[in-house]
Amino acid sequence: MKFFPRGIRFLGLTAFAVVLSVRTTLAADLSSQDVATSTSPLQLAPITITASPAPKSSWNTPASVSVVEGRKMDRVRGESVAAAIQNEPGVSMIGEGATVAKPVIRGLNSQEIVIVEDGVRSEAEQWGNEHAPEIDPLGTNRIEVMRGPNSLLYGSDALGGVVSISHPELPNAHLGDGPLRGNFSSIVNSNDNSVGENFEASGASGDWGYRANLSQLQAGNFRTPQIGSVPNTGDSEVHGSGEVGVRKDWGGLSASFAKFNKRVELQNPGNPFPPRDNLTDSEFQVLSHEHGKIHADVNTAPARLDITAGYDWVNRKEYDSPDIDTTGSTSSPVPPPSPHLNWVEGSYTLDAKAHLVPMGPFQGTIGVSGLRRVDQSLGVVDLTPSYNENNVGEFLVEDVPVGKFDFTFGIRGDQSAYNIQANDKIGIDFSHSMNDPHPVAAQTLNYSAVSGAAGGVYHITEPLAFAVNLGRGYRNPVPFELFAFGKHEGTGEFSIGNPNLQPETSFDTEASLRWASARVKAEVGVFRNYIHNYIYSTFVSQSLLPADFNDQTIPVVQEQQANATVKGVDGAITVAATDWLTLNSVYNMVRGYNDQGDPMLNTNYIPHVPADNVLVGADVHGKMLGPVSHPYFGIDEKFTAAQARTNALEIPTPSFALMGLHTGGELIVMGNRVTLDAGVSNLFNKNYIDYNSILKEFNIGNPGRNVYAKLSIPFGS
Repeated sequence: MKFFPRGIRFLGLTAFAVVLSVRTTLAADLSSQDVATSTSPLQLAPITITASPAPKSSWNTPASVSVVEGRKMDRVRGESVAAAIQNEPGVSMIGEGATVAKPVIRGLNSQEIVIVEDGVRSEAEQWGNEHAPEIDPLGTNRIEVMRGPNSLLYGSDALGGVVSISHPELPNAHLGDGPLRGNFSSIVNSNDNSVGENFEASGASGDWGYRANLSQLQAGNFRTPQIGSVPNTGDSEVHGSGEVGVRKDWGGLSASFAKFNKRVELQNPGNPFPPRDNLTDSEFQVLSHEHGKIHADVNTAPARLDITAGYDWVNRKEYDSPDIDTTGSTSSPVPPPSPHLNWVEGSYTLDAKAHLVPMGPFQGTIGVSGLRRVDQSLGVVDLTPSYNENNVGEFLVEDVPVGKFDFTFGIRGDQSAYNIQANDKIGIDFSHSMNDPHPVAAQTLNYSAVSGAAGGVYHITEPLAFAVNLGRGYRNPVPFELFAFGKHEGTGEFSIGNPNLQPETSFDTEASLRWASARVKAEVGVFRNYIHNYIYSTFVSQSLLPADFNDQTIPVVQEQQANATVKGVDGAITVAATDWLTLNSVYNMVRGYNDQGDPMLNTNYIPHVPADNVLVGADVHGKMLGPVSHPYFGIDEKFTAAQARTNALEIPTPSFALMGLHTGGELIVMGNRVTLDAGVSNLFNKNYIDYNSILKEFNIGNPGRNVYAKLSIPFGS
């Protein structure tokens, strides 16, 4: 475990048997503990690192948490980092093909969701539909999904939830790790002819440990049953990361860095419902992302200090065309082109937590966080002004285990200042013959907020628990929502901001029943999230377009806000019917209402709320099948209902059902455990359109049948 000088790892048992000596984090006392043993086809509820200030089982966390790791991660890993969680309770995707996917958690997305990489916020200008997380899908080994408001720990934006993505932990020689071990893995997909590889190496010597990985992914155009190959939907990515650290009796110190590069093509046709011949869009984006941190945990007498300094830098370039110079002419071929839109954003964070000595049943954590963000608009067109942001937050969280109860409560205060730079070029776009400036004056916007959470878990019997969680969250409007004026290439819309927007605040309530036994693992929850001043986009009159704008068919949208309510039911159940048969199901139902109604159109629904869906599946597995250990074969079907509860910007979609097959196992080769996973998704090659597909307005379906295979070859000590 990350937080202790010595640790243990859990590998898929409901319990473990060992007599262990543990060096406490706050004193040098040694103690021994006997733990009972039993085995089960189901995995132990995993330790949750980031859903609470200190390590805690997800079964004891009042908020709903899902964890994907280990062999499950191997089986569900895809061409985007978000693909691994798409079938978790409460989760759906906004996507375009297999390589562009961003999470929706309980009906909320984009700025209402916080993405965390290795404990540091990862930014991707989330306000764009196509602005998906820019994180290596092949090098990550663990993802946590925290549903519901998490502003208490993460500050602004975490109204809907948090997705925490992690690389492997540093190896530890004191736990038996050697100087060199590694892994080579590969993934191939038939639908878009993609091929990806990841190479990892790590090791430990004495108190020092290191790890590194390098990966790449190449994908062609994806195919649908109706259209066939969809032009201009390919992808090319290269990623790498590394970390080094030292572990001493006083604590530990580590430094890490990750680099992400991607070129992605986007097909946004000019005409709705196009035939294949009209799919001539050639726009693309070039994305660069850097992410790093320095982390220290220090054991002191009054408290254990946990300090993280983070760095996150993203450069997003959006191009109209690969052969058009947008600096002043729409007909001058030049290599390379100038980016139509270009945003560069750097974030610098400092988080310090003090895990206090327990006082009776109270186990408290007090912390402070700071953020400095600098955003520059550098493209040919200034769709938004440049700005910088400063934020300071303070919080206190207490965990109180009492008998059968586990209580958690806390409070946080935040103070934010946005310094907007003057810009008199917004609204000028020579590539679209638009010269209608909407200048923005230099100004400072100050926001402050108080957020908090309170909840508890009551363990009714040994396998049954009841959890309740209440949380208040908030979100400040971003400058794009306040001041944008112009065509946003990635979304295919003419975007208009609203400088009168106020911060969003939310109050969320959820309750869940949980069952964790040797044969059944289940959780079902109900939730209601009331959002005051919810920010959304809606259609407005074409008359707001500049008179000289040369594309009168483009949708014109403006930011509005109203009170909204998001509520629903979600849950999952896994049953070990026998030692060789496991059954599982995931259910999601979300309703999102604009409580005040859209002032422009007759609708009272908020955008991107997914259709009701249920996944059912079965796995047959065993210990050995010839030379293959832990073989499995499975089948699943996901039923998705029609969605007619549409926002003004959206189109209703019909129901569909998709079947998938999967199989795999492990081989012992030269003492190493080689794993192979394979399968087929959309087995019957059905043509369908998901409600949250970016391309549904163009009548372009989601990808058809896909045959995939994944290979992992470890080596070393």
